[in-house]
Amino acid sequence: MDRHGTDLSLTAKGDSFQLEPRSVIGMLWLQTHFETNTWELICSGAVRLKGESCEALCRDASSAGLNVAKIPAVLAS
Repeated sequence: MDRHGTDLSLTAKGDSFQLEPRSVIGMLWLQTHFETNTWELICSGAVRLKGESCEALCRDASSAGLNVAKIPAVLAS
């Protein structure tokens, strides 16, 4: 079982991923990686990352011990 659940989620939205903090630890970690003027956008889930940036963020966050959920797009058949 996870020590504290998901810290960050990245949800596929077309050709980008919506970034959402899911814990206080996740938000604090994001504050050390993004400019102050983006925090409100991050808190509201308005930030989207392209594939390469998403992968880099996943690697960095996982290396720092955060739990990251990368959620793929769901296609209806």
